[in-house]
Amino acid sequence: MILVINEWIFDDLNGANGPDRFKETARFVLRLNSSGDTVVMPVEQRWRDKASRARTAADPMHREAGRLFVDLFWDLSRSIVLNPDDIPQAPEREYDWAPEEDVYLIEAYVATKADLLVTTDETLFDKIVEHGRFACRLRDEFLSTYGTGG
Repeated sequence: MILVINEWIFDDLNGANGPDRFKETARFVLRLNSSGDTVVMPVEQRWRDKASRARTAADPMHREAGRLFVDLFWDLSRSIVLNPDDIPQAPEREYDWAPEEDVYLIEAYVATKADLLVTTDETLFDKIVEHGRFACRLRDEFLSTYGTGG
C-alpha cells in the first residue's frame, strides 16, 4: 500500500499532541517499518522541514520514533520521494475543491498513484469524501486498524 500522510505524524512524534498520541503513532511507525508499505515524501517545504526536525528532537524517545519514520525515506524500496518535476501538470483549477494549503497532498497522491491519504484535517477529509475520487481516512480510524487486517 502506498501512503500519503500529512503533517500530523510529526506533531504526534515530537509529543506536541500529548503522550497518548505519541504512543499510538510510535506503534504505527513500528508496524509500518515491519510492513511492506510505501510512504510518500511530498513536494512541500514545511512537510520536509518537519521531517528533518523529527530526527533531532530533544527527548530521546521522540527522537528515536522520528528517526524510525524518517529513515524510511532513505530506503528507496520503501519510499517515494517526490521532486517538483514528478508532479503531473494538472489542468487549471483541477483541485479548486481542496483547501489550497493541502493541494500538495492531492498532487502527491495523484503523482504516486497512492492507495490512501491519511489526515487529521476534517475539512480536507470532508472535501475528499465529497469529491469521491481519492481514498482518505482520518488518523484515528486509520491507526486503530493499521496492521490488524481491518
